[in-house]
Amino acid sequence: MKRLLALAVAFLARTASAAIRLPDYAQGADLRMTLEERAHAITDVIALIVSILAIVGILIGAGYFAIGQGERGKSYVVGSVIGLILAASAYGIAALVVGS
Repeated sequence: MKRLLALAVAFLARTASAAIRLPDYAQGADLRMTLEERAHAITDVIALIVSILAIVGILIGAGYFAIGQGERGKSYVVGSVIGLILAASAYGIAALVVGS
């Protein structure tokens, strides 16, 4: 019984260690490149989300213009354009720092 238990534990430990995958930089890849790729991916996602929100804001502002509430529509459009400009600037600065 003890021998069977020892074999089962050894088998489970062997399969568990086989399922663990090391990060790329631990397998010989460059850590700096890995961090740059992740930073670039994060900035891409954030810029995409902010850009989509800004476009939705512009469309909401256009809707307010269409129903006759020009002042409220103007505030939506101006805020969205400013947000879009800030997002583009932040993306450009992040791309410059990351080096892509």
